[in-house]
Amino acid sequence: MSTDTALIEKREELKRRLAAGEYKTLVDVFLAWTNRVIQKITRQSKPLPIWLITVILSIVFILIVFAAIYVAGELTAFRNNIERYGSSFLVLLSIGVFAIVSTIVINRYVGRIFKLWQADILDATESVASLDEFEDWLEKTCNPRLQLRVIIIGGLFLDSYIMAISSINIGVFVGYGLTFAGIIPSMFGAAFFYLLLMVILLSAKLRRYDLKLFAADPSSSELASRLSGELSLFIYFVGVYAAVLTLLSALSVSLSSAGIFLVLFYWLPIIAMFILNQTSLSSMIRRVKWKTLNEIQAKVEKLQAAENFADKETMDAINRLMDYHDRVKATRNSALDLSTTLSFINSLLLPLLAFLLGNLDLVFKLFARQP
Repeated sequence: MSTDTALIEKREELKRRLAAGEYKTLVDVFLAWTNRVIQKITRQSKPLPIWLITVILSIVFILIVFAAIYVAGELTAFRNNIERYGSSFLVLLSIGVFAIVSTIVINRYVGRIFKLWQADILDATESVASLDEFEDWLEKTCNPRLQLRVIIIGGLFLDSYIMAISSINIGVFVGYGLTFAGIIPSMFGAAFFYLLLMVILLSAKLRRYDLKLFAADPSSSELASRLSGELSLFIYFVGVYAAVLTLLSALSVSLSSAGIFLVLFYWLPIIAMFILNQTSLSSMIRRVKWKTLNEIQAKVEKLQAAENFADKETMDAINRLMDYHDRVKATRNSALDLSTTLSFINSLLLPLLAFLLGNLDLVFKLFARQP
């Protein structure tokens, strides 16, 4: 009874804290601050839609880039580099905007996870240990000090790396102004990878999660299907992210055969996350399945212990339990279905299609008819 009381209290406490908005990522805090600033400037009473905030942040980033280039006295050199090296410099701006957009999108996805747990998953959680696991994940995901350290250190590293690689590819230093302005999207990129790791961590924790599923066929439970759908959506998002990076890379430098290796490189995290998601869900489903099977076996053993095999009702009960046991045992051990498989395949195709789109000249030469 005390365990049930502790479980109920823990559920309600987490639901209350999620509903009150106590768990916020650093990106949430930054977006809320940005919204307040824009509201004060425009004297708007209603909060701005997230897409408008994203557009405004992207425009502000581009303005900061040109302001930094102008202050550094590199505006003429920047214009000359664009004329000389084509779209390579413009792609750097696109990567910066993409870093801002992708970070806000993955942050919204984390918000979807919060709402899913608050509305459905918490009520179906059957152990305090699982609730503790989820609470630990929430605290890591919404730890502002840890996120700030990751964003600052990771942002400086990403900015240095991207600018160094860009300078090597075009054969000229991109400039101090662009390097300074690049810190902003690099910090967004560091925030993106932090949230990406948190989603992967949650997927890994699911293998130990005790969730109430349909006992006769856990794989067909609505919650199992919804979890599989949410995790598949995340994989699709990573596929889109990889596709955009592949396209931008193809536009900035000539990839040729190296582009295939880049596509394969982007396939690795997609495949790894798909395997992790499905094995975690499979572990959860098998645990619920074996719980049901063990309960059936216990009932059969109880009837067998009576050794009343001459009684027709006893034998009918044993036969019914054994039939039920076999039916449960024959159910699927995973949430993998046609929809999930197709979504995974589409995620793999996205980087490949982006590579082909960015190298249409190579594709046309490959398929051109020879005279």
